[in-house]
Amino acid sequence: MDFLSEPHTPLEAVTLGLYLALTAPTEEKAQECAEIAEHIAQSTNLSEHDLDAAKTIAQATYEIFYGDGEEVHE
Repeated sequence: MDFLSEPHTPLEAVTLGLYLALTAPTEEKAQECAEIAEHIAQSTNLSEHDLDAAKTIAQATYEIFYGDGEEVHE
């Protein structure tokens, strides 16, 4: 997934939303991103399999850039 371009599928949109939630500067922004990702997943009937994939991709991408223990939110 290319995080620098516009998402073209619900899976890409949810993945991006979850990644943005992980990297948001504040807990409030993180919650907002997570809620948007959840709304997209529900409104497009994203399967549990695809939702799990989105979570895995977002987490793995986060760990590549930030490591697995560094806190981003203030």
